[in-house]
Amino acid sequence: MTASIKISDDLKRLIEELQAKILIYQKRKLKQQEIIEKMLNFAAGYIDSIFGIIEDKKSIEDDYAYKVLYKPKKWGISDSSINIDRYLYE
Repeated sequence: MTASIKISDDLKRLIEELQAKILIYQKRKLKQQEIIEKMLNFAAGYIDSIFGIIEDKKSIEDDYAYKVLYKPKKWGISDSSINIDRYLYE
């Protein structure tokens, strides 16, 4: 089973550069799909190291949707799901 993904032009160029370097140094022409598969399999073996280089500049607690879902404002209603229409439209 195959699936297509969208990638940026910069990433596409990087894959093409890797393809060219493999051809030069290994004297083998790999398809771009093969290169991506090999790189992902390699990365999966070093997943702890990969997480160390991923920069998450924004914490999930700072996300507006997270705040709304997990830190709702107190309305003085114990269960707003049942009585929400009554309180909103009175």
